Amino acid sequence: MVENNPTDLVLISGLINIHKWGKNFLHTITNLWGSNNVYIIYTNSETKVKQNYFNGKIVYSIGANNYRSGADSVEKQALEVEKKVRILQEKHHLGEHFHIIAHSMGGLVARQYIFNNPNTVTNLVTLGTPNYGSPLAVFYKWLSFLIGARKAFENLTPGWTKEFNTRCPIHRAPLWNNGKIYTIRGYTTRNPLNNFGVIGEVLFAWLTLRLIYKTKSDGLVPENSVLAEGAVHLADFPTYNHLDLVRQSSVAEKASSVLLDLKSH
Repeated sequence: MVENNPTDLVLISGLINIHKWGKNFLHTITNLWGSNNVYIIYTNSETKVKQNYFNGKIVYSIGANNYRSGADSVEKQALEVEKKVRILQEKHHLGEHFHIIAHSMGGLVARQYIFNNPNTVTNLVTLGTPNYGSPLAVFYKWLSFLIGARKAFENLTPGWTKEFNTRCPIHRAPLWNNGKIYTIRGYTTRNPLNNFGVIGEVLFAWLTLRLIYKTKSDGLVPENSVLAEGAVHLADFPTYNHLDLVRQSSVAEKASSVLLDLKSH
């Protein structure tokens, strides 16, 4: 019997995993998807699988939840996803087809994985993904050397993403069962205290984009970079910055709703 809509969900985080999936987000996800149906993939080289519990429900994670996840090129990270998907399918009941929710750079990684593995992923929801890159990757290039993420920064520039979109266009993404790619966008508020981030990265990036590049953003990704030709824009969250997109329950609910009940959208 062929499944019409997979019940498994994979989560992929973004650049150096600095914005980790929040407890409220994961609690909501597990309530909606159930036990043993949610898998977090960290894109570093480690392959240890861990069982995590939220609301008494099991969420699997594979790899180390550290800053080496999301530090390599899009292609290298996509290969790590491919390797870890196989492990989860062979040993931890991940289905043949599944959905993905990906944050920031993780959305580019997911798109590359989809092209590398046709007819595997059903739908992809991207949260604040820079589909057309961010000038911050050029402006703060020096920072990439300090944090060991040079290749990741290179793959977030407008120039690289232009080539990537030509090579892996969304409208030709080989999704299973006529699936779609969706976008969700956040925005910073005018109150700097609400835009600090983890170590001040959202605040400084927001100021750079606003004062130097004259663009609205979620703090790290310009507003026009999130929307992408061929993708369906699912929602704007006017008061949620880049970090909020992986922390807020309402984002988890919105992203899950289109995956769990496509007929109502």
